[in-house]
Amino acid sequence: MAVKARLDGHAFDLDTLCELFAAGDPQVNKESDGLYYLASCELDGLIDDAGPLVETASLLLRRVVGVARALDSSFRPVTLTSQFTDDSGGGKRHHVVAAATMEIRARMSATGVVTAADQSPPPPPPPPQGPMYMELIKAHADVAEVLDILGRPSVSMTWVDLYKVYEIVRHNVGSDKALKGKGWVPDSDISAFTGSANRPDVSGSEARHARLPGAFPKRTMTLAEGEAFIRTLVVAWWDSLSPSS
Repeated sequence: MAVKARLDGHAFDLDTLCELFAAGDPQVNKESDGLYYLASCELDGLIDDAGPLVETASLLLRRVVGVARALDSSFRPVTLTSQFTDDSGGGKRHHVVAAATMEIRARMSATGVVTAADQSPPPPPPPPQGPMYMELIKAHADVAEVLDILGRPSVSMTWVDLYKVYEIVRHNVGSDKALKGKGWVPDSDISAFTGSANRPDVSGSEARHARLPGAFPKRTMTLAEGEAFIRTLVVAWWDSLSPSS
């Protein structure tokens, strides 16, 4: 992976990508210059062809962002910058114009302390999850479609976005009955999600419909709760599609 696309965003989000895509293809790494880069074999050979280079990098990043959004509720999208670098020997750089914004955010983390002198060393960490889920795209077009929705650059999703993801997963497994039979999420959560997404008397102008007959749902969700529901559903679905499952 010789060609790299420099990324811009909040350090918290960039570090999350580094954790999720530390190995495999694609990869996201923080280099010695303190900058973050997205690398993939799909970018190699494109350094002299700016249009396909930017198009390919943009699609890769969108799907990488989609994976991160599904796995981390605090993740916010990052962007490509103006810089692409080829490490194959030429050291070429291509530039496009990009805007930047600044935001202040706080994050808490926990550290562990070993207290026993004779304690065995911890086991090696599992392989990063990101490339494993990206690999599903090759065999499952529905996964690519979901990632293209989850990877949109908006900070939060809309009910329309979330419901599209729900419909794709439901269609992939066969039906409402088949989805409920998976047990990935409680049936009551499915009812609360669909009611909240569809009904204007629950979600106002953000709902999928302007008018909808029928009784008010027994239970509803906020948009944030709906997004959490979709994250749980999507990751369970991905795990079911993984060859190791």
